[in-house]
Amino acid sequence: MIKEVENFSRQALFNHYNSFDNPFMYITTKIEVTNLVNYCKIHRHFYATLGYLITKTANQIDCFKYRAKDGKIYYCDEVFSNYTQMYDDHTIGYFSLPSANSYYEYIENFVRIQDKFLKDKKYSAEKNMADIWLSSQPWFSYTGFVPVFSKDITIPQFLWDKYEEVDKKYYIHLTIMVHHGFADGYHIGEFLKLLNKNIKLFDN
Repeated sequence: MIKEVENFSRQALFNHYNSFDNPFMYITTKIEVTNLVNYCKIHRHFYATLGYLITKTANQIDCFKYRAKDGKIYYCDEVFSNYTQMYDDHTIGYFSLPSANSYYEYIENFVRIQDKFLKDKKYSAEKNMADIWLSSQPWFSYTGFVPVFSKDITIPQFLWDKYEEVDKKYYIHLTIMVHHGFADGYHIGEFLKLLNKNIKLFDN
């Protein structure tokens, strides 16, 4: 459910940052994903698995669940995964996943919807306020990334690069983009702390 927020506690901060041409914060940081890589080498779906954990974490941190539209602030009771997907001709589109009760149901949804998306070859750029945007650049590693943005779309974005092995451990660089009216460095730090915990506890 998406509901309008009255008396938003960060309204003054939101108005301040939203007056800028670019009101978003961007950070890129290294994340260890060793157990995810090892699991997905056997069971596949690294893209979906990391997206699952990022979405799970975003649902545990309120500042990633706020949105702004037409001068009003909204709160999403639950946020959902929206993936960038490439077609055979190297153009891209997007698809969203429904709510899932478990990791296994999430992966089943991902495979089913991804397969239909690739078969239909129907470009979609529908913007659901309750989504978070997930994307990967698996062809190269990077240490900084600025995604495209519109200040009228306050959906958080999460992007990551090709994982690399260092001393028998695997790492990615994760980029997070979030509207500064909704989050500060503290909130991103809390997100990263919880994401790292969720990744380390992943044992499916």
